[in-house]
Amino acid sequence: MIPPASTTPPTVGSSAPPWPDAPSLDTVRPPIGGASAPHPPADVPVTAPTTIESPVLHFPDGSSAVIGRGVLLGRDPVTQSEHPAAVLVRVHDVARSVSKTHALVTWERGHVWVSDLHSTNGTAIVDDDGFETACSPEVPTPVPSGHSLLLGALRVVVQRTGR
Repeated sequence: MIPPASTTPPTVGSSAPPWPDAPSLDTVRPPIGGASAPHPPADVPVTAPTTIESPVLHFPDGSSAVIGRGVLLGRDPVTQSEHPAAVLVRVHDVARSVSKTHALVTWERGHVWVSDLHSTNGTAIVDDDGFETACSPEVPTPVPSGHSLLLGALRVVVQRTGR
């Protein structure tokens, strides 16, 4: 049966039914047939929906860093007000080709981005064939899957996970 048209719409946020014989919006109904709702077996952990994990940067000295909400890379990086959520990651570079605060690497909307921060020796994206594409200072540049970074003369491998 179709309920009669109401002349007064229900108030937003009200638990009053939109028509006289409708159940209250606060009413919780059991599943059809009276059965209880299905639950996972006790030995199966209930987790949040699967998400793509943040990519990881791998450095020549064997250390690594999760990109997360962003990392500021350099020999001795300092916090920048423009990137308050970025984590400082000290890069070991014996050749000293990496600037004090060299580059910002972020992971947004499923893509890795790199921004050179006016470094002395520049930042580049390196493809599988070794072709280098220089990054302009302060311009976020996407890092395609399978490519690595070059901070001065230091190569950093970008590993995407969860795919």
